[in-house]
Amino acid sequence: MTVSPPPGYAALPPAPRAVRPPLTPRAKRGAAIAGAVGFVVLSIGYALVAFSLGIALLAAFIGLILRAARSSTSEWYSGLVRVLAGLDLRPFIAPLVLVGILGVALMAVAIVVSARVLSAHEVRRPVAVTWAGVGVAIVASWVVSGIGGIFTRVGLGGIDWNSSSGGSSLVTVLVVSGVLSVALNAVIGWLSWWWMAHALRPAALPGAVLTGSNA
Repeated sequence: MTVSPPPGYAALPPAPRAVRPPLTPRAKRGAAIAGAVGFVVLSIGYALVAFSLGIALLAAFIGLILRAARSSTSEWYSGLVRVLAGLDLRPFIAPLVLVGILGVALMAVAIVVSARVLSAHEVRRPVAVTWAGVGVAIVASWVVSGIGGIFTRVGLGGIDWNSSSGGSSLVTVLVVSGVLSVALNAVIGWLSWWWMAHALRPAALPGAVLTGSNA
């Protein structure tokens, strides 16, 4: 049903709508490279930081147990103190700090390189695309890692630990899991960066408009 304008008023043409052109092949290629490489490097850096922090927390937990055990008169606690006191973690402090620093450096390099690659491939708002892609990729990787962890546990559960091939089977499962993790992170990064580059692409080319009647 068409409503006629009131007498004395002229019908206004539909407002033009800005065209959102697709990403150029060059921009798509840049998003793919930045996402795949950037998120893999970022994931490795995160893993190194998490490892060093995990060991540090474990050492702190052992220290708490030692302090609690020293104030106890239980024979069991006394034996625990003797066992834990024999663990000298001081030689591992410097390597753990270096691992943590290396992890942070890799994460920073991943962000900077991603933004530079996107900028070189004429992707609009490269820094925003990078950070948005990181957020999307992290959430997606959590979901994928949860699913992949199920298969890893199945593989570990199928190892015959009593056989002579138990050690080699463990190495095989861990290597395959690691390779698949890197490959999946590359795909996740590629898709996440492409999605964000697509979402933040230029609203319109100069002079390119699309009227409401043609939309």
